[in-house]
Formats: sequence, structure tokens, C-alpha cells
Amino acid sequence: MNMHGKYTSQVIDMEFEQQLVHKTFYETLIGAGECDIVGALGDIFFTAHRDGADLSSIRFAQGEVYFHRRDYEAAIFKWEQVHNDDLRPWAQKNIADSYYELGRLELAEELYRSIETESETLQAEIILRLFSLYRELGEKEKADDMIKRGVTLYPDYPNMTEWARAFFEEQGDWQSAVELALGEAVRTSARRWADILTGYVEQGHARTMTPARFSRCLALLYETDRVKFERLVQALWNGYRDGDLYFSWLAEWNRLYDELAIGRDYDWKRIPGLLGEAYAGLMKGPYRLKELVEVVPPLVKSWVNLADGPETAAAAAALLAWSEKFPEAFEEETVNDAAKRLVRAGRQEGEMGASLFEEIADWAEEQRAGSHFRFRWFVRQLSDPRTHFVLVAGASRHERLAFLRTLVGEAALAAPSAPVLAWRNGGEMEVAKISDDQFTVFSSIDEFQQASGGRGSRFSDDAVIECTAPFSLVPQGIVLLDIGPLGGRASSDHEALVSFSLADSILFLLNGEDPFSSADEQLMLQLRERAPSAPMYVLLPPGDGMVDEEETARIVEEVEAHIRTIVPGASVIVYSPHAPSRKQQQSLVGWLEEMRRHVSPVRREEAILTTIRQFIAHLFRQRAEAESRLAELVVWKKEMAAKLSGAIHQLGDLQEEKTAKAAKSFRTVLAEVRAELSAAIPDLLRNMAELVSEDSDFSRLHLELNDKANERLRAYLNEEVLPKLRRAMEQWIAATEDEFNECQVFLHEMGEGFNAMFGEERLKLECDFRILADWRRDMDRLISGVQMDKVNVFLRRTPSQLLLKGAGKLLGAFTQNKAMLAQKYKQFIQTQDYAEAAEAIIQQLLLPFEWFAKSLERDVTQFFHAPLTALDETLKRLELEIAAQEGELKHMRKNPEAYRDPLVLFGIRLRQCEQLAQAASAAVQLLQDENKPIGSV
Repeated sequence: MNMHGKYTSQVIDMEFEQQLVHKTFYETLIGAGECDIVGALGDIFFTAHRDGADLSSIRFAQGEVYFHRRDYEAAIFKWEQVHNDDLRPWAQKNIADSYYELGRLELAEELYRSIETESETLQAEIILRLFSLYRELGEKEKADDMIKRGVTLYPDYPNMTEWARAFFEEQGDWQSAVELALGEAVRTSARRWADILTGYVEQGHARTMTPARFSRCLALLYETDRVKFERLVQALWNGYRDGDLYFSWLAEWNRLYDELAIGRDYDWKRIPGLLGEAYAGLMKGPYRLKELVEVVPPLVKSWVNLADGPETAAAAAALLAWSEKFPEAFEEETVNDAAKRLVRAGRQEGEMGASLFEEIADWAEEQRAGSHFRFRWFVRQLSDPRTHFVLVAGASRHERLAFLRTLVGEAALAAPSAPVLAWRNGGEMEVAKISDDQFTVFSSIDEFQQASGGRGSRFSDDAVIECTAPFSLVPQGIVLLDIGPLGGRASSDHEALVSFSLADSILFLLNGEDPFSSADEQLMLQLRERAPSAPMYVLLPPGDGMVDEEETARIVEEVEAHIRTIVPGASVIVYSPHAPSRKQQQSLVGWLEEMRRHVSPVRREEAILTTIRQFIAHLFRQRAEAESRLAELVVWKKEMAAKLSGAIHQLGDLQEEKTAKAAKSFRTVLAEVRAELSAAIPDLLRNMAELVSEDSDFSRLHLELNDKANERLRAYLNEEVLPKLRRAMEQWIAATEDEFNECQVFLHEMGEGFNAMFGEERLKLECDFRILADWRRDMDRLISGVQMDKVNVFLRRTPSQLLLKGAGKLLGAFTQNKAMLAQKYKQFIQTQDYAEAAEAIIQQLLLPFEWFAKSLERDVTQFFHAPLTALDETLKRLELEIAAQEGELKHMRKNPEAYRDPLVLFGIRLRQCEQLAQAASAAVQLLQDENKPIGSV
């Protein structure tokens, strides 16, 4: 084989392709150390040309040399002459590279895309070159598509994934970067890519990716590198926490835990803590119970199995608490294993009851479910190790108060009807009244009794009265407690019995008349059941048989022996509850001093947990009662709205009635005046004939008669009509005022009725009586200010008047005609129709009153305006309240989980605390038993 054939056969060699990639093919044609590469290749070219061999490989090599010397046009010329099938695609690619270097990017792109080859190396190189070209052109989408294509087809090609990673980071395309790292970590099992992936996740770049996408990688890391597995789990957990995919991640973790059978064959450093934090966050977060039921049970299973040390107890308690609420979610073996782990856990760690209570109380306030001062006071007292509560029980309440009076004086009678009384030795007098809704402090008993209504006043079932004063017989730190319903007829769920959990010790007062009666025995059994760990001290009133110390000691010993069959360890002393001796008081004070030194933290924690359980039950009851009250309130307010609406219609009808009645009576007055004037004025004018005589000056008689007529009309109106009209108007106003007063009385009764139903002063239905004053002023002005215009009674231009007036002027000078004219004048005056004149006078007089009548409807409306407005505004306000409360009720009924679910979760957390407290109590008891002498055990 000649030399040229040898070179051609090397083209297909893989190593040889790398020479083509780096454009160093020419090194295979010349000897090592050759300085004149161009000259050497020229010699080879002429030799091959002379031999008639294929010159493609030599031209290809010459093109590489020219390219390295940046003589791109010469390189292109040489490569265009390459026709060898194996080298031709590489030559095309090199031509495109040359155009790329010359800046002719569009032509380079066209050439790259036109190359057809089966060489994967060449295809990968073309992809990388196009990727670089698109980046330079600023065509980021094409560059992105090209590099992703390269990663998909040739991920092992040198720098392919590195270029992709750098590009994605440069573009801030973190999803693609995470997908690349994830894919490479799974494909190559390379720790480097696992570290890169974890770094991305830790930086928060995977929050929107479906958690299931990481499952294969996690499974691979679990098998190959537990450290990196745990680190990636932690990164994912922190990334998904508080995000939309958090529950998807929890479900994926639970699935992985089961599928991979993750166990304690490895010393997990991070995952147990993550599980504990996740559980705590879920229990305190804004999540629905139906969401938590899906993820929490398997979560606590893995937590219990992977936890170690003190955290084991908290995990086991959580599982046991959930198994009690949702037994179907746990296998019996799992529950039993958790119980064993809880017992074996050395040091108990978990949520403290006081902090849990504060969280519940704060939540209740946010829900507008009350402030719950009473429960807060209980927990605060139980959290104070310096205070020892001594419950005074037995006998009647009267006897207990009599006994307490021997220790605290008159303060024992401060509030005998309060459900719970507490006395504390302190520096200054202070009385506190504590209920769920109020915490009120008084500086003296008198001030307290005055504010509370005296000694005979009664208090609500949730009331606690705490009296602090310098009680010399009560040791510092001792609080005497009296619970009224204890042992009485009150039901077992009486609110006052919540305070029973305060009792650190019990001071039982036997009945003096019948010591240790069946009632005492029954109450003692109840106390023992309610507080099995509280030590009991019994006071025995002195009886007739106690004649000397020896006999007294014998009786005390008998009673004590009998009591200890019910309450082991109980102690008995003689004490007169009404008049104790100094020795008896000293013995009692000695007992109290002894009690003060014994406060059990374990019992206190249990008491706090008991209080929390009662508090949660109280909140459940309160919610049910609130919903019931709200429903009843809505119904009641709707009834009130209907009544208000009826009252508005009734008042509207009353207004119409009174308006019509006032107008009718007013017009009746005007009609009567009109009728009287219509009859009286014509008679008055006819009587003007009396003024005509034979001596009259007939030429001026019509003028004189007209003047006299107007004088008589004015006199008649002023002296007879107007006084009568004034009286009539005063009577009309008085009658209308009576009507208005009746209306006001009716409205007062209506307002009082509504206010009584509302329980507050919502309505003030006051009419506007200023209208009557306005009317009186208007009447006085109208009547006093009547100015009558002169009426032309005898000066009108009627034919008869004209004729008579003319005859008077013509014949009045003749004496013989005067008698005849006088007779004719009289006859004319007496027979004349005065209706028109009367009407003119009536109009002048009554027209202002007619205008007044037209304003009556407006005035009566003004009278009723304020009550109608008050009723209407009250109705509108009530309708707004109804709408708001119906919305609230609808929300309560539609979304009861918003209130119920947090309480259920609080209950589960409480059960965890109880499990831990019981384990701690058992541990303390075991330690005490171990320290006892063998014989006593």
C-alpha cells in the first residue's frame, strides 16, 4: 500500500476523528519536527499529483494549516477541493468554521445545517458550533434548543454538559439547570453531579419541580452514598417547606421511606430532626385535618423508626396520640412498638403544657372566642412552683366558711355565693374577680362587695374570687381553695369544678354532728378518684366522747384507720371549725407549713394538661353554643325587623289618618265661617236701607251708603267674626294637640316596648311639637292681621244701580220727589242680590286660611318625621346586622373545619403531652420504688 492509501484508511479511526476535530490531521502527513509545514505539504502534493493519486487528504491538510495561520480564504479554497467521502463532511464543517471566523455567521449557519454525516463526533461538533453561533447572534431560544439537543443525543461528548450547565446558569434558567444536573446524576452516578444538584436545590431553584422527579436520584443515592442522600433530602425538605408542593413532597417522602425500606442501619444525622420539625410545623400550621390525615401517620411512623435519643419519646408520643384519634391509620404492631420506645426512652422531651395552653388561648382570641382570663389564671397558678393550693372540702359550705373564718377572718364571708373562692397570704389587701371574660381587681372587700351588689349577690358559674391579704395564720405560698359545687347537687360538668385541678393537697373537714358519715365517705371516694396523688389531711371536730387526751387519741386513731382504708396515708387531727384552741391552730399551721414544702412538678404538669383538656372541651361547647345563639339571634332579629316594618306601616297609616282628620276639622271650621258669613253679610247689607230717608242727599247717597256698608262690614268682622274664628282655631289646635299627644303616648309605648325587646335604648320616638307653636303663631298673624279692602257694594255698574244713581242726581233736587226716591232706594237695597259682594268679602277673609290648609299635610308629616326616620334607620341597621350575622352563621356552618380542625389538632398535641407526662410519672414512680427499702417495696 502506498503512503497516500495508508492516510486514507486512517480517516475512519476514532482517534483520527479527534485530529479532525482539532484540525491537526496535517500532522499525520509530515514528519515530526518539520519546520516548513507548508513546503512539506507542497512536496507531498506534487509527488501525489505525479503519481496520479487522490489529492483530497493533502488538500484537507493544507486547509488546516492555512486555517491555523488565519488565512481563511486559502483554507476555504483547499477544503472546497476535497472530494473524499470520509473527509468531505469534515471539510464542509471546516469551511463553515472559516466563515464563522470571518464573521459571516448566516452563511456559516447554512453550511453547518447542510452537512450530512453518520459520524456522531461530527454531529456533536456541529451542534456545539451552532450553539456558539446562536449565542453570538443573540438567538437564545435557538441556542437553548441546540444545547438541549446535544445533551439529549451526545451527553458524553466532551464539554457538552458543561457548556449546557454554564449556559443555563448564565441565562438564569434554573429549571433546565436542575433538570440537567438531575439527569446527569442519575445517568452517570457521579458524585459531582449529585453535589451540583443538591447545591441548586439548596439555593431554592427546585421549589416548583414535582417532588417525584427526584425519586430515582434519591433511590440511587440511598444505595450508593447515604451522606449525599441525606443532604439532598434535607435540601428538598427545606425547599418545599411552606410552598405549594410541600404536601406532595411529604407524600413522596412517605412513599420513598416504604419503598427503600429506610431503617436504622445507618446513623442518620439530619433526617430525624427534619421529621420532627416537619411534624411540629404541620401541627401548628394552617392546614386542614383531612390534608394532614393523608401524610402525618406515615410521617410519624418514619420519625419513630429513625429518631434516636431524647427525641424518641416525642416521636413515640406523637404516634400514640395520632393512633388514638385515627386507629385505622396504624397497625397494632407499630403502636405497640411506639409504646415500648416511649417507656424505654431515658429522658422525656416534648412540648410543655403551659406553652401549649398559651397557644390555644391566643388562637381562641384570634377566633373571637373570648379572652378566657379564668383558664389563663389557672395555668399561671399551676406554673408557679412557689404556690401550694390546699382544697378545703367536706361538710357543708357553711361549715367550710366557718372553718376558713378561723384562718382568714371576715374575708371568708366576702363572697359566699361565688363558685370558687381562694385566699392567699400577701402584703396588701386585694380582691380579684376572675371570669372567662373579665379580670377585675378591687383594693378592699367593701369595694368588691359594693361593685358586686353586696353579700347576697350571686356570681356566674365561671367566677373565681381571689382574696389576698396579710393572713397571719396562712403560711406564705399557701392558697386556701373552696369550690362551692364540690360534693353538692351541682352536675359533674359544673364550670367551677374546672378549678379542682389546682389542688395540690386536700384538707377534708368532717361533719361535727356525724363524723365520717356516708356522705363524707362518698365525697372522699370522689376526691380520691379525681386527685389520686394529692395528699389528704382530715380535720375531726371534737365530739362528746373526747373527754381527755387519751380518749381523744384513741378516737383519732380509729377514725384515721378507717379513713386510710379509702385514702392510704391520710392524716387526722382534732380541730374545732368554729372556735379552735391555740394548740389546734398551731397543729393546723404546722400541717400547712409541711404541705408548702411539697409541690410535685409532675402532678402540676398533669394538672395543666387536665386544665387544657377542659379548656378545649369548653371551646367546643362554646362554639356549639355560639352557633346556636347566633341562629336564635338571627331568627329573633328577623322577627324584630318584621315588627319594625309593621310599626313603620302602622305609623304611616297613623300619619295619614291624623293628616286627614286635622285637614277635615280645619276645613269644617272654614266651612262654618263661610256659611255664617254667606248668611250674615247679605242681611247686614239689606239693613243698610235704614240709613235712607227723605233728608238724604240722593246725589251722593250711593257713595255714603257704600262707605257705611264697608264700615259696618269691618265692625262685624272685627267684633264678631274674627273673635269667633280665633276661638274656633284655638279649639282646632287644641283638639289636634290632643290627637298629637295621643300619638306621642302611643309612640313612647312603642319605643319602650322595642327598647325592652332590644335590651338597650335603640329607639327614641319623639314627635316635633314645634308644629303647634308654628300654627298658633300663624293663626295669630292671620287673624290679627286681617286688612279688608273696600268693597264696592253700591258702586257697581249694574243696570239697576246705574238707573237709581242717575235718578238720584236728576230728581234729588225736587222736594216732591224725595219721598218717592227714598222709598225706591230702600226697596232697591232690600231686594238687591249681595252674593257677589259676600263672596268677595269671604275670599278676602278666608283665602290665607285656605293657603294654610294646603300646608297641613306637610306640617303633619314633619310632626311624624323624626319617629318615622328613627324606625326606618333602626330597621336598616337591623337588616345590616342580620345580613352580617347570617353571613357569619353561613360561614360557621359551611366551614366548621376552620374552627374544629385546630381544636382537634390541639387535642392531639395535648395527648402527646399527656403521654410524655405519664411516662415521666411512671419513671418517677419507678425511681421512688427503687430507692425504697426492699421490705417496703
